[in-house]
Amino acid sequence: MISGTGTPSPEPMTQSSPMQSGMSLIEVLVALFILAMASAAIMMTLPRQPSGLDREIARLEGTIDRLAGQAIASGEVHALRLTQAGYVAEAWRNDDWSPLRNSVHTLPASIQVSVAERPSASEPAKTWPDIVMDTTGIVTARDLVIRDGAGEYRLAVESDGAVSVER
Repeated sequence: MISGTGTPSPEPMTQSSPMQSGMSLIEVLVALFILAMASAAIMMTLPRQPSGLDREIARLEGTIDRLAGQAIASGEVHALRLTQAGYVAEAWRNDDWSPLRNSVHTLPASIQVSVAERPSASEPAKTWPDIVMDTTGIVTARDLVIRDGAGEYRLAVESDGAVSVER
């Protein structure tokens, strides 16, 4: 609107109704729901931190793989023997099993590893290690069980040294 002086006059202010100002409760709830769904999707894509048990399983898998490769490369039969506190890598030398240098691994106190099925009492006392890697790359092993207070996993060692993990 233009006044008699040629300058625009201000428009009259209108009162807005409560329905027109701000967001309704439903709109706020919908926005929060969308944000919650987006943050849940993001959290699901983030990698989880491996537990101590996961790290020990990965370390044991790596040790088996490394020993199988060393057996082929060196021409010596290598093995992994489970102990009360962990495991030790050995090599067949001079008609006996000899521990490899720097090969003893002690597990954390909360984690235990064992053979899934122990030999019966009628079998002779065990002198051979639990996992044996020969010079041709064949791995002989029984299934292993590794556990802590939160879970238990069964490790199946294949003849090629591949380890499959089952919960």
